[in-house]
Amino acid sequence: MDNSAPADFSHITTVIFDLDGTLLRHTWHINKLTETLFERFANDLCPLNYAQFIECYWSKTGDMWYMMVDGVIDGDVAAKYGYVNALRALGKDAVLAEAMVAYWQELVLNEIEPFEDAFIVLDALRPKYTTGILTNGFTTLQRAKIERHHWAAHVNFTLISEELGYHKPDRRVFLETLKIAGNPLPHQTLYVGDNPVNDIEGAQNAGLRPILMNPDNDLLPPPGVIKIRRLGELLVLLLD
Repeated sequence: MDNSAPADFSHITTVIFDLDGTLLRHTWHINKLTETLFERFANDLCPLNYAQFIECYWSKTGDMWYMMVDGVIDGDVAAKYGYVNALRALGKDAVLAEAMVAYWQELVLNEIEPFEDAFIVLDALRPKYTTGILTNGFTTLQRAKIERHHWAAHVNFTLISEELGYHKPDRRVFLETLKIAGNPLPHQTLYVGDNPVNDIEGAQNAGLRPILMNPDNDLLPPPGVIKIRRLGELLVLLLD
């Protein structure tokens, strides 16, 4: 634990968590996921190789993400048309997109798992604090992650950025979340996340107090931000 910041949490009433990389651990690297996806459809994509496909796909899906962020399309359309537009650009049958979206979701849901102390921490904090989950992403996939591991049973609320119309690090997504959390003041709220920009800078800009979750211990927290490597460290900070 990085204790460079004063550890006075007596004023905190609300603790909100990111999902991916904070409560959920990804057991596969993103490259393994995309390679497995490509292998499943390699015959249909022939003679394309993996590098050709994935370069085009990331470009197209990035465009779709920002169209969703701007409110032009919803997450399901964005997810599908990342594949549709890549397939069309590569001269392949866009009908494959539906199957590729479904297989991607299957891969992701099968490889994620909760950090070993996640449920213990959530259940210990809930009697004293309002607790919740705020995650970026497409509603369909993120809701599937929440339902797969029954996160809603362990917190007071679960929210996905697409549902709110704003996305981390936009300060508005944090302020909208506070309304749903019962209107705690920003300085009364902890936000625990693993992304230095989306989670830490975003929470700070909205006036929340961030805590950096960094299991690999490979990030340096900004001045005044506590870093933890295990969720269980929160119990020392908040309950002792």
